[in-house]
Amino acid sequence: MLLASLITTRPLAAQAANPSPTPAPKAVTGQTASASAEDESQALAQAFQSASGSPQQLIQNLEDFLARFPDSPRREQVLRTIFRQALEANSRERAADYAERLLESNPSDFEVLMAFIDLVERESDPARRERAIRYTSRFIERAEKPAQEVSSSRSSRDKEEQTQPLVLAAGYLMRGRVYAKSGETEKALSDFEKSYAAYPSSSVAEHLGDLAAKKGEADRAIDYYATAFAFPEPGADPARKEQLRKKLGSAYLARHHSEQGLGDLVLARYDELSRSLAPRLKAKGRPNAGARDPSDVVLQKLDGSPLRLADLRGKVVVLDFWATWCGPCRLEGRLLEKVVQSFRGNPAAVFLAVNVDEDRENVPAFVQEESWTVPVVYAQDLDRLLGVRALPTLIIFGREAQVIFRQEGLDAGSFVETVEKKIRDALSAPQAAAPPGPPNY
Repeated sequence: MLLASLITTRPLAAQAANPSPTPAPKAVTGQTASASAEDESQALAQAFQSASGSPQQLIQNLEDFLARFPDSPRREQVLRTIFRQALEANSRERAADYAERLLESNPSDFEVLMAFIDLVERESDPARRERAIRYTSRFIERAEKPAQEVSSSRSSRDKEEQTQPLVLAAGYLMRGRVYAKSGETEKALSDFEKSYAAYPSSSVAEHLGDLAAKKGEADRAIDYYATAFAFPEPGADPARKEQLRKKLGSAYLARHHSEQGLGDLVLARYDELSRSLAPRLKAKGRPNAGARDPSDVVLQKLDGSPLRLADLRGKVVVLDFWATWCGPCRLEGRLLEKVVQSFRGNPAAVFLAVNVDEDRENVPAFVQEESWTVPVVYAQDLDRLLGVRALPTLIIFGREAQVIFRQEGLDAGSFVETVEKKIRDALSAPQAAAPPGPPNY
């Protein structure tokens, strides 16, 4: 799929169809451009084929391709592929190098920037951290601009206004993490506070608690940890909640020598947060509140753009519900990638990895780390509508939008064979010319 998307991008070939008023020379130029485009396509195909599935070899092949075709119109796509392959191969330094190349041309690329910050936190490279601060500062500067300065259309401006607080909070959080790694505690605290002010979240409150504890400010650390622990977030990671409980308990015990009064503090903080966040939680909790069947649901892609399930009518749709904190989900995602390989090139089979995390901060970085090719979308309450109660859960819809298979939990030994058979059966089933009524999900 990746190879096909790279090879089919052939803007140079179009030059041959538009000769200039000087016929003879331009005809030669057109033939040359066409030949050059064909050479590029063949070289790119060879780069993938000769890699034989090895990320390291593919990286080397693609680097050789760019050396041979430095002005390729596919350059950014190839750079992005090298970046992802380096992540998959756990080649952190090389991944960071290519992330920087991508960020130089597109400083607003959130997914690349998030992955780059994760890489910087694992390194001890002061120069790299300085550049990371520069990239995140540029990201923040753009996020701070009013929507009318960024987007021309009304719909785009409306979307920018809705997402601006979240984007701004993410920018301050990323820069704060770099400052914290650099030992610049006051700057990190300032950025974390700005992030929380823009869009409050449990994870940012925890970062603030950690820094306050590091500075020896016990009361401030307790306050932040209480906020992080009591934050209303349905579907929160139980392991993270337990970790927060330990941090809060330890800080409170060290300060007061007992946990008396801690329960009252947590309950009061929960009530306070529930009141202050009520409008956001109401809107966020039911993004498809009016939906009565899945065809009415509009999912959200990682970049914030919408995906209407109604547009997938007539296809076999595989939905894999998962969360970043779910261990079996990680394995099921890798097994699903094997299933996807069997249906490459078949547009009638659609695969979606449906994320149910309440706190989405770590989702893009998780997807980058796993190198999933399956499109990732946020559930937007689809899990409630379909009664998803356990993770992972895999649901397959047939061409007539009816559920033909549902599996809760993971049977790793039979997963690939079972799911492939269900999809093939659904693809080979006769399709009605026109459905008699609404889809029967």
